[in-house]
Amino acid sequence: MAESQRHILIVDNDARIVEEIARGLSDQTTFQIHAFTNGTAARAALRQMTFDLIIADWKMADVDGLTLIREAKAQSPETVTVLMSAYELTEAKSLSEDSTAHHYLTKPFTMDELLSVVNSILPPAPLIGAVGDAPLVLKVVLGGDANVGKTSLIERYCTCEFDPEREMTIGVDFHLYDARVEQMPLRLIVWDLGGQERFSFARRAFYRGTQAIGLIFDVSNRTSFYNLMRWWREAREFAPDIPILLLANKTDLPRQVPRDEAQQIAHAWNTPFFESSCASGDGINEFFEALAFHAWRHAQQKNAEAG
Repeated sequence: MAESQRHILIVDNDARIVEEIARGLSDQTTFQIHAFTNGTAARAALRQMTFDLIIADWKMADVDGLTLIREAKAQSPETVTVLMSAYELTEAKSLSEDSTAHHYLTKPFTMDELLSVVNSILPPAPLIGAVGDAPLVLKVVLGGDANVGKTSLIERYCTCEFDPEREMTIGVDFHLYDARVEQMPLRLIVWDLGGQERFSFARRAFYRGTQAIGLIFDVSNRTSFYNLMRWWREAREFAPDIPILLLANKTDLPRQVPRDEAQQIAHAWNTPFFESSCASGDGINEFFEALAFHAWRHAQQKNAEAG
């Protein structure tokens, strides 16, 4: 879908907030903006068309934001939702899956904060050969079971630090890092997909627009290795032509999965294979450099096919 064809729905009882968000997104993106100051009008719009992104206030006078999110998900599971509120959002985050938003913003927030979320969800279409020093923005996804170390990998790569007490990702999370491939500056938006099964409903939306996927397992946890097949099938269902890389993480721990066994899977899937340790830093640069290269090459191929 071309970026100009993407549609965003904004709804809040406060007309000033709606106007500010709509103006900011209109000025800095090419999305089609649909703005409403009450939930009833937004609900009517949901019945008429499908939106790529919904930004809704939680507690509105007529139809609340969580109800809109639930109805939007029932209509289109791929719609990404952002819930905003001036109230504490802990209660909203703990509700059932069909009412849970993908992102939460506590008011007040800046336009830059909102743009960061929007651009990470719906990154600009990659244009090979960008003018000047502006980096090419590409989206990549990391998948794998909970506690295989996805977030720690990103933090180790970006900061050269390792925090063994890092909390696991709840639902989805995203990070940015810069890279360079064949003298082309890149900025990768890395989506860290929560591995818990109850967040599977949220993950499908985040494969859209992805240029490369890294599937990660923990060599000290054979179950995470067995579950790679489920992750592979999920990735191939929602992103059938996207390059996939396989990473065996936590090689500093006692192994339950021998290297040759993992290499056999990678060979069967015809995918590059890497090993890493967040504790020592081994293999992490090689993996992320390869992820950037495959994302860049895939974007280049797609641009060539588009003419």
